[in-house]
Amino acid sequence: MKNIIKKMLFLTAAFGTFALMNPCLAAQESEASIVNIINPSKSVGVQIGDLLSREIEIEVLKPYQISKNAFPVKGTNQNGVELNDIKIDSKTNDEKTTYKIKLSYQVFGYSAKPSVMQLPAEHIEVTGGKANTSTPVSINIPAWRFWQASLVPTGLKSAKDSVQPQHKPTLIDLNPHKTRLIVLIAMFVTGLIGLIYINADKQWLPFMNGAFAQAHRKIKKLNKNKANEQKALLYMHQAFNKIHGANLFASDVNDFVSANPAYTSQKAEILRFFERSNAALFSDHAENSEQLINELINLSKTLRNCERGVK
Repeated sequence: MKNIIKKMLFLTAAFGTFALMNPCLAAQESEASIVNIINPSKSVGVQIGDLLSREIEIEVLKPYQISKNAFPVKGTNQNGVELNDIKIDSKTNDEKTTYKIKLSYQVFGYSAKPSVMQLPAEHIEVTGGKANTSTPVSINIPAWRFWQASLVPTGLKSAKDSVQPQHKPTLIDLNPHKTRLIVLIAMFVTGLIGLIYINADKQWLPFMNGAFAQAHRKIKKLNKNKANEQKALLYMHQAFNKIHGANLFASDVNDFVSANPAYTSQKAEILRFFERSNAALFSDHAENSEQLINELINLSKTLRNCERGVK
């Protein structure tokens, strides 16, 4: 019987000790309790100026609540540790209010040798209970200790003796960047040449002085009036004749396109040109001179692009 009583006393004492060590468990049945504490992951080697953060989650049963004035005040300094920032988030349901508190501390204390410092313990009062309650409700957040490391080792006699060798910075491999740069430059030059060949009319450029390129340059320089209609048509006929190797007539267009496939897509426009040319040269039909010359400018440009292999 005595052995049984001893075992019960031992288990009771062990559970009580565990409850004291774990505030969350000890406060499970109370009106306010600490649900979780997340302390900084680093507890050694902390130096002056370092920031340390704690996260505390507290549950408060209704009608209890925590006033804003009950939380630690930003800027408070205790034993070389200052509360740098505090953020509070709260969620409420029908039974309780959950507070998530994020505390950021900055270390300002200094010692010439490693020493133990601590994030201070915090005492938070809970309000809103019954008026006749004799025992006030509060939350005690325990302190958290850490080792502070000195910036300079103790016993340092001469800075010269402690100078560390310098290391050259790691070199960056520029070959991939060079390759990309070369590719980009090649693409830029290719695109630039393409734009020049599509839009330029200068005859000194290589492969730029084809028959329709010459006709296009000449027609663009003409005044758009009745006197220049025949000149514009003549320049176009000269271009067709030069490529065909002989005088080209409307009946020869199929043979022309077969011998020069580059102009296949413009066969209908070429036939229309010959119809208008015949109407303008061999009939009394009056043409709008400006419209006709503008159409010949566009047609000569299109045939010039076909001549250069540009679609």
